[in-house]
Amino acid sequence: MNTLVSSPEVAKDKQQINLIDGYFTASEAQDILTPMIAKKINFHQVKRMSLYENNHSDACASDRDRIVELEAAKIKAEDIFLQAKIEGKKVRMQSVIQITLED
Repeated sequence: MNTLVSSPEVAKDKQQINLIDGYFTASEAQDILTPMIAKKINFHQVKRMSLYENNHSDACASDRDRIVELEAAKIKAEDIFLQAKIEGKKVRMQSVIQITLED
C-alpha cells in the first residue's frame, strides 16, 4: 500500500509517496522494478506515436531520449539483480515519489 507522507515542512501542494522501501531477494526486486520500467517505456512509446500521428515532422526527441535512458536503466538493473543472485545477496530498494502541484 502506498503511504502519503505529510510533515509540517511539506506544503499542501508538495507531497511524497513512499513507493518502495525494503530488502528483497533479487527475484523479488526484479519482479517489482522491471514492470515499472517497462510501463514507463511503453508510456513514452505511446506518447511518441500519438505526437507523430498529429505532426509527422515532430521528432519527439525528448520521449526518444527518455526511452533510451530507461532501456539503459533496465539493463543496469538486470545486471545488479544478476550480481545479487550470483553473490546470494539481498537487494535494498528505496523510492520516494515527490509530487508538486504547479501552475
